[in-house]
Amino acid sequence: MAESSTFLAWAESLETMSYYEILRVSDDASPSEIQQAFHDLSLRCHPDRFVEEGPEVASAAASVFKRAAEAYNILRKPAFRKRYDAELDKGKLKLDERAVEPTKKLEQRTLFMIARTTKGKLHAAKADELLAQGRLDDARIQLITANQHDPNNDELKERLDILYEALMLEPGDLL
Repeated sequence: MAESSTFLAWAESLETMSYYEILRVSDDASPSEIQQAFHDLSLRCHPDRFVEEGPEVASAAASVFKRAAEAYNILRKPAFRKRYDAELDKGKLKLDERAVEPTKKLEQRTLFMIARTTKGKLHAAKADELLAQGRLDDARIQLITANQHDPNNDELKERLDILYEALMLEPGDLL
């Protein structure tokens, strides 16, 4: 586990770092290298690991973790990464995902509607119900199972990624 002072210093320097620097990958890193770097970093700096270190260190770890998730969410999507690289060339270190495709209209589709297989639809419907109840972690389990029964459904996988992001941002998980 990293020393407390490491996270404090790292959190202070986040605003001056590019997404590549945060994930510690080169600007020509492959998608799998980016994914592995985020995975390694998230295991190392997840805020839950630093609860006993005190609120200052836990907050610093949370800041690092959130910026790492932000970096990963941009760099893992080719269109966002291309846009980010162009902005980075202009000196901009952050990119707002919502600003990348402002005209894109989100279609309101339930997980049940997205699932294609019978068993996938069954678990997706349960996940829809749990999401409506605000039970994100239980919905995650159902959505994982739906993905296992519908393995080639990229949209269903993307919804699982979104759910993971929502779980990372829950206030109770940060401290």
